[in-house]
Amino acid sequence: MKQLQKFILLVILFNFFLFITVCSVHANNSVITGAVYEDFYPYRPIPLIFIVCYNYYSGDYVAMGITQDDGSYRIELPPGEYAVYAQPEHESVYIPEYFGNTFDSFYAKKVTVSAGQTYGHIDFKLSIGGIIKGNVLYASDETPISFMRVEAYDEMGDLQGYTTSLDDGKYYLHVPEGKYKLRAYDTRNRNLVTVFYDENEKFIITDNFDGINAHMIEVEKGYITGYFNFFILEGIKVEGIVSDKNDMPINNAIVWAFSTNGNQFWTKTQPDGSYEIILPEASYWFYSESSSYLSQYYQDAVDVIYAQIITINDHMSGIDFQLKTENDIHYKLVDVIKMLQLLSGFSLDQSLPVSDYDPNKNRQVDMMDVLHVMHILI
Repeated sequence: MKQLQKFILLVILFNFFLFITVCSVHANNSVITGAVYEDFYPYRPIPLIFIVCYNYYSGDYVAMGITQDDGSYRIELPPGEYAVYAQPEHESVYIPEYFGNTFDSFYAKKVTVSAGQTYGHIDFKLSIGGIIKGNVLYASDETPISFMRVEAYDEMGDLQGYTTSLDDGKYYLHVPEGKYKLRAYDTRNRNLVTVFYDENEKFIITDNFDGINAHMIEVEKGYITGYFNFFILEGIKVEGIVSDKNDMPINNAIVWAFSTNGNQFWTKTQPDGSYEIILPEASYWFYSESSSYLSQYYQDAVDVIYAQIITINDHMSGIDFQLKTENDIHYKLVDVIKMLQLLSGFSLDQSLPVSDYDPNKNRQVDMMDVLHVMHILI
């Protein structure tokens, strides 16, 4: 009898401590509330919209809620910094967006919450657009590829929306009405080649890597457009860094890989100047360009004639670029003078000492010195 009483007492104590623990956990959590409406008069509430909270920096999923009939939602989550996303169902015509009125997580407005606090008015106004859908498949056996990012670029080349493929390879991309090129690339480090959609579908694996000739897809407001299928090649990773002459990283520089069989691939650098690009096995010229800098081929070549051809058959790193500005470029003094003489038709004034053409006293000139020399000659 005493053993039974002890057991009952232990159960009561366990439940009490469990209740205290749960209450403590909930007390340390935060709450965000808000509502989702249509972005046009009469601004009706939208039910059944998923509100997803991601870690603002890592992008990891943390918590989720769903809007009620009046468009409102309430989500309990731990203290932290979040990107909050309003996600309609796959075939809903509403365009999803992050808090801050953007489709791009990079520009999402950060929501910071502290323990035990409630934060309201995390609201969304969703527009109506169109839907592009299709499949992402391996080119080798047409099995599905999950978590492949699919992007839509408008006629000006601007990104207007993106999504990721599901476990079965299907994707649903919500965009405003308009015409788009579609691009698919790997988000899971699986060495899959980035491609643009081509209306011939199968031929995408050989002739539409850079998007120049990619098929334009017309999307109508309120309609689903599909199917647009990607067939993806497995490739080889190439990595490098793009920096300036002082080894400072250059963000958003474009790195091209031109294969000797005529295909072109490109990627952009990250804030630390690093890039990676997945390429089919072949031989390539590598080339980098960025605004405010002079473009160049790998190993400082300014002309493809002098560029090194690199055969890619295994993972390769160290394909680095150090881009220069016009003022970083120096020329032999005598060559500049000869060039300016030919262009201007003026001959060298023999009464002027050579030092007058060499303000830096190093027998070289940069672009500012060229203007100085031109002024002297003309």
